Amino acid sequence: MIVQAAWWGMGYAALLIATITFGWSVARSHAATQAQHLAGTDRPLREAQAAGLTGQVLTALSALALWVGLLSRAVKGHGWPLVTSADATSAISLLTLSIYLIWESLSRDRGTGFAVTSVSLVLLSYGLSQQPLSMATATLASKGVLLSTSLNLCAGSLLALAATASLTRLLRNLRAQRTLEHRASSEGTGSDPSESLVRAALLCLAVSLAIDTWWLQKVGLGGSNDAQQAGIAVVWMIYFVALRLRASAHWRGWPWTAILAAGFFCTLPILINVPWLGKTLPI
Repeated sequence: MIVQAAWWGMGYAALLIATITFGWSVARSHAATQAQHLAGTDRPLREAQAAGLTGQVLTALSALALWVGLLSRAVKGHGWPLVTSADATSAISLLTLSIYLIWESLSRDRGTGFAVTSVSLVLLSYGLSQQPLSMATATLASKGVLLSTSLNLCAGSLLALAATASLTRLLRNLRAQRTLEHRASSEGTGSDPSESLVRAALLCLAVSLAIDTWWLQKVGLGGSNDAQQAGIAVVWMIYFVALRLRASAHWRGWPWTAILAAGFFCTLPILINVPWLGKTLPI
């Protein structure tokens, strides 16, 4: 238990420092814009790039330490390591970091790092604060149940990444317009990665819902998560409608970002299956 706590502690510390470093990178990047516009120096830009690279390395080290801690808990406990909703929250935080690292390595865009690490840090803080004092794992369920649960967690991480990517893109466009550097129309140029991330999340939710409501019930392995399944169905429809509405110019920019941010935090309790979902309302 001590070794596992050490891995999680190192991962949390690395993530905290990475968040601070990315914040410094954002601040220096803003200073670089002003310095280049007024004095023509590029020193703040070099400092911002160095801080961004450092934050990226720290994020990778944090994800590695957290993965080792999670897997060691599963191996030593001989079971599924995500027992409580707080464990699921930590898993979403870890998956968000992991998917971000893969996405960043392909796109070479570190501008989203500060938002991603900030959200992941908040989720991980809650998850670690509720960690059990002893090694706790659940009995390994059927492959269908494990696949469904994993897809829900992946969907949550994709929605978190979509919200942070959309917010970062919007703030970057607003800053560019104010400095008269690159007068791009709101959401007008290039492809928005948040749309692709939301579509991937909807695919995960659809497959998870199909497994829960069709395959598991058919083979007699279904659980009693009717409230969670109903919530996932509602979430799927809301995000699907939001994607359709985004074709209109009125739903781009702040409305789209607000939907992603509010939608993620409203969806999170459903995806981690908090205990009060199964309680009946007093009538």
